[in-house]
Amino acid sequence: MELIGNLPDDHSAFRTALAASIACGTVNASVARLIDTEAPGLDRGLALSNFSTYIRQDGADVPKWASLSGFYRTADDRFIQLHCNFPHHAAGAAVRLGVAEDRRAFEEAIARWDALDLEAALIADGMIVAAYRTMAEWNCHPHAAAVRGLPLLDFRSGGDGPSRTGRAGNQPLSGVRVLDCSRVLAGPAAGQTLANLGADVLRVGAEHLPSVEVCVMTTGTGKRNAFIDLRTTEGRATFAGLVTEADIVIDAFRPGAMDSYGFGPEALAQLSPGVTTVQICAFDWVGPWAGRRGFDSIVQSTTGIALAGSEYSGATEPVHLPVQSLDYCTGFLAAAAAIRGVAANRTRGGSWNAKLSLIRTRNWLVELGPPQSFEAAPLTPHPKHLATIVSDFGDLQMVLPFVGEWGHGPRRLGADDPLWRIQ
Repeated sequence: MELIGNLPDDHSAFRTALAASIACGTVNASVARLIDTEAPGLDRGLALSNFSTYIRQDGADVPKWASLSGFYRTADDRFIQLHCNFPHHAAGAAVRLGVAEDRRAFEEAIARWDALDLEAALIADGMIVAAYRTMAEWNCHPHAAAVRGLPLLDFRSGGDGPSRTGRAGNQPLSGVRVLDCSRVLAGPAAGQTLANLGADVLRVGAEHLPSVEVCVMTTGTGKRNAFIDLRTTEGRATFAGLVTEADIVIDAFRPGAMDSYGFGPEALAQLSPGVTTVQICAFDWVGPWAGRRGFDSIVQSTTGIALAGSEYSGATEPVHLPVQSLDYCTGFLAAAAAIRGVAANRTRGGSWNAKLSLIRTRNWLVELGPPQSFEAAPLTPHPKHLATIVSDFGDLQMVLPFVGEWGHGPRRLGADDPLWRIQ
């Protein structure tokens, strides 16, 4: 595989540019093995730009964070991060704090709490929150010990199943059917990558569940979007019917959610022998925090990444990674694992299962090299890496894919029927 250009500046204490090149390069290598050809070249600047969530809608910037999201200073002179991009998380935090949903009111209320006490209270309420820890503090945490040493990617047999032949088409994943059960970023990025390579990707969610619209836009190229309510008998029957014809199922919902409706990895393999199931979560399936809710920035805060950013940049407040490295690395590696599963099925038969988590990706990123001094700065994609596509949301200027091509612009959630396009 040819690497184009030098590694871009990380603008981070950690090797974000190297991580981007490795994750994107792994996808390219998986494609090459699947179709038995030489891996395409990788533009390392474009790879890092694919981590940026850059988007402009009809020429205007798109807000990425709700006003109540972000970090707050606490009574013990620490910081805590609230994730309020979902309305019920903002409402739940307001109830715990006893104030209105107002930034100034939140600041004043949080200033009366110690960070770890408020973290524990909000987690008990089912909210998504993180007290900022140093890397030394995190290294002593019981969950850090539990996930230390886990492989970046767990890939193994998921049961017996017949070999499936590839369907006709001029793209690497032509004819491959993908059920994308995910929202926000890591899982959706995996599904988008498969769609850009020609797969028929059907993103499935429920109408009553909240979403982050900017992520729907940035990860929506080539996908269709359908609503299925797994709480209903009809919804479960519809979903089961889709599974029987699926080649790949991405499960990036909260651990246990799909299992509770009868669609865990074993059940999926029974419904569709030969399927590849890719599971993604935040804090993994083992340890005291197994199944804990979280997002990229929350994992950064909890595990010392953000405070290392402030230490090595000379800042007095937390400094997160300049790109969503944990989400995108995990998502792209998940796409590579899905392609690997399809290839394994075609050559050896069987169903396959892959597990990835943001915490595993965090550990891998840290292991790429010790923290380094840096100058904090946002990542701005080079104009040559941008293009505009027509979508249900208007004209969107976005970063071009590092592999494959856009099939069509992002579509709104629920815009499509829960049916496979390829018959």
